[in-house]
Amino acid sequence: MADDKTEAENRDSEQRRFEFNFPIFMVRTKLFSGVFDRLGAFRFSRWLSWVALVIVPVVAGIGLYLLINGLVVFLWSPAAVDAAREAGPAAYLLLPGINPYLPVLYGLFAIFCAIVIHEGAHGVAARSLGLKVKSSGLLFLLFVPIGAFVDVDEEELKKASGKVSSRVLASGVGGNLVLGAVCLISVLLIVGGLAPVVNGVYVGNVSEGMPAETAGLLPGDVLVSVDGVMINGTEDLRLLLDSKSSGDLVEVTVARGDRWQNRYSTVVNLTVSDNQTVMGIGVRDLMTEQRLRNYLTLAPQSIMLYIIPPAFFPGFVPFSDMLNPFYESWLGPAWAVYANVLFWIWFVNVNVAVFNALPIYPLDGGRIFKIALQKIIRRKNSEKIATTITAAVTAALVMVLVLIIALPFLL
Repeated sequence: MADDKTEAENRDSEQRRFEFNFPIFMVRTKLFSGVFDRLGAFRFSRWLSWVALVIVPVVAGIGLYLLINGLVVFLWSPAAVDAAREAGPAAYLLLPGINPYLPVLYGLFAIFCAIVIHEGAHGVAARSLGLKVKSSGLLFLLFVPIGAFVDVDEEELKKASGKVSSRVLASGVGGNLVLGAVCLISVLLIVGGLAPVVNGVYVGNVSEGMPAETAGLLPGDVLVSVDGVMINGTEDLRLLLDSKSSGDLVEVTVARGDRWQNRYSTVVNLTVSDNQTVMGIGVRDLMTEQRLRNYLTLAPQSIMLYIIPPAFFPGFVPFSDMLNPFYESWLGPAWAVYANVLFWIWFVNVNVAVFNALPIYPLDGGRIFKIALQKIIRRKNSEKIATTITAAVTAALVMVLVLIIALPFLL
């Protein structure tokens, strides 16, 4: 009878290895258990879980600040309200194809990486602290892999001390932050190693009937020099033209053609509009080698470009679709693909980390918050009090999230 029971349990376990609840397909396996065991055996795994536990409150604080600041900005800035309305509610969802700023392929891959590292970190931390990992596996949206999961034994997690269970929960946030930081540094290294194909000022548009059009300038040209003086930015161009008077003729040299290899020189007759010398062109700065190297200094004006999606600054981010043709890298022609993959992994992982760190139950941050409350209260009914407080905080933060999404459409 015992053998029959064991066999029945094995068959039942085998059946549950594959689960399909439309449209989610789940594959369970114990193949990764050995990986968790090996990584969990290293001493650094225990230290990292401590570091993660210290970081989670800091990340949660940043998340709370962003939420409150978002409400304040909407209440006091009509421009922010208009921008939020234009983007729509979908801009708050980290879903490729729905979020207008999150590209489908890059986004799906980044989300997959974020979930795998988040769940994997839980598994490694659990094994390093002696807790059982029952199974792990992959999640598919129909046939598209969208993430992973790790089943840490919940009973053991509940019985473990508050410090142990909190370290396991915090490790997911820590894993996302580590991966995000590595990817951000990699993006900066790629950008810092770029070389411009051509130095000059990019001509975005040419006004009809203006001197630039008469002289033959075209959108997509790059202004290389004016009267023989090389230009490295719009500031150089402005200073040169401000020294001229209306009616002056200036010789401009532009680069055009495949990889801007061809040079074309022409003479432009200047006109004056609003007390400024103009040619009738819209220009944009390109990144010179010096400016590209400045990204490695982590200057605030440079690092900001890597916190916000490239779609917000298409004319400033070197690996955006608009600017990447102007640069080349030792990584080869596909350098912009690598930079975009790394950027979106960084962006998605940081967002996943911040959201999961918030004291919202049943997110990791909410569960850690409840455990911390129980330790602080230290009364006979501490669990009940902690549950009540956690529920209240969760409800308040969910309300804030709803307000942030809805407020631009209510004002």
